[in-house]
Amino acid sequence: MYKILHSLDQYSIQFGNSNIPTDLENRDYQQFIKDVAEQGFDIVEGPDVVQPSYADLRREDYPSIADQLDKIYHGGIECWKEQIKEIKDRHPKGITGRTDIAPIPDWVYTDVENYRFNQKLKKYVAAVERLAQHRLIETQERLVDEVLGNDNVYYTVETQPHIEGLPADDPRVIQDEAERAEAQAVIVATPQNVIDAINN
Repeated sequence: MYKILHSLDQYSIQFGNSNIPTDLENRDYQQFIKDVAEQGFDIVEGPDVVQPSYADLRREDYPSIADQLDKIYHGGIECWKEQIKEIKDRHPKGITGRTDIAPIPDWVYTDVENYRFNQKLKKYVAAVERLAQHRLIETQERLVDEVLGNDNVYYTVETQPHIEGLPADDPRVIQDEAERAEAQAVIVATPQNVIDAINN
């Protein structure tokens, strides 16, 4: 379980006895984002928010001793009592200091979504590259090209070797076809915005 800590407008993450900075270059933070992306946000708890007690709230509202004495001197004891009662009524004793859990900060969601996007991007690129490879069941024709050498003489260069197709029951073909099907499934499942990011 990861715990978000918040103090003096700065965030960090507690994991066991470790304190992880919110730095994308930090390996522990990268692991945190990876864990959340793969396991879900249930493994993260937002920062604690300590709610003030009635005593704290009253203490903040009470006038200074000098102002209270001035109130008694100019308005009398009853006037002072009314002012104090108003503060006590505004902050009844039922308000006990408690600790609430704040929502997970937006930056966690942003970093997790960026991680997931980049993972889909990597898988899509790898799948496209896998499908671009020669299909073992098919015969690949030999291709040549004429290339002008430094001596101004044209040379025939093989740009694609001849590869004889293998039988369908060959274990290499079976493996190749399985990998190609898996790659095709990745491509089909890739969101359009990921594909657009590559094409653009």
